[in-house]
Amino acid sequence: MEHWFKLNLGDAMLASIALSTIQIHLSNVYDMNNKTENLLAIYRHESQGLHCSVIVYLTENFQQLAKLDNVMRCHTPPLADSAFLAGDEACLNQV
Repeated sequence: MEHWFKLNLGDAMLASIALSTIQIHLSNVYDMNNKTENLLAIYRHESQGLHCSVIVYLTENFQQLAKLDNVMRCHTPPLADSAFLAGDEACLNQV
């Protein structure tokens, strides 16, 4: 899992509905694709100055299937303080 994408959901205090909506969508995509390996989505709270943002990270394969808007290509995300969102949770041990 070399290539990843990220999506900034903005202020952590306001992101819970968007995060839930994305989680439902990604879980449906994962199920519809027969729980394919290497589909992983995680999220982190990241400090950006005075504010904390929720950032969703997903593997390239997951993004190709999920087609989330406003994502940016990025490097492998830091796993410290990351939480599982959707996909193959076993992949967390392989990153």
